[in-house]
Amino acid sequence: MDSVSIKEVALQFILAASRNIYPNEFMGLLRMEGDVITEVLVLPQSIWGESFASISSAHIPIDNTIVGSVHSHPSPNNRPSETDLVEFGRSGAIHMIAGYPYRGMGDIACYDHSGNKVGIEVVYETGD
Repeated sequence: MDSVSIKEVALQFILAASRNIYPNEFMGLLRMEGDVITEVLVLPQSIWGESFASISSAHIPIDNTIVGSVHSHPSPNNRPSETDLVEFGRSGAIHMIAGYPYRGMGDIACYDHSGNKVGIEVVYETGD
C-alpha cells in the first residue's frame, strides 16, 4: 500500500477532535467505503488520557468497513510508539496519528499494520 485516500471532512474531524481533547489523546476508528476513508467512529466509553487513549472492545461494532484506527499525540510527534506498533499489528490495516497542534496535513501521518509510513491523499468534495 503506497497511499490512503481520506475525505476532507473526515480529516478535518480528526484534527478538530484532537484539538478539542488536547492535552489528552483522542482515539477513533476509521471507516472506509470503496477505497476512501469516509468517516471516523467515536465509540461509547472511550477513555482519553494525557499519555494514552483506549476504546472498549465490547463497543466495537461488527462492521467490515472499519479498516483501522486514528489517535492523537499531545506533542508534534506523529510517529508510532512501541505500544502503537503492537496495537497496529493487532487490528486493522490502516492507522493514523495526529500530532499537536492538529492544524493540517503536516500534523497527520498514516501507517500500515506493520508501522510502515503510507502517503495520504485528501479527497475534496465539490459542490454542484
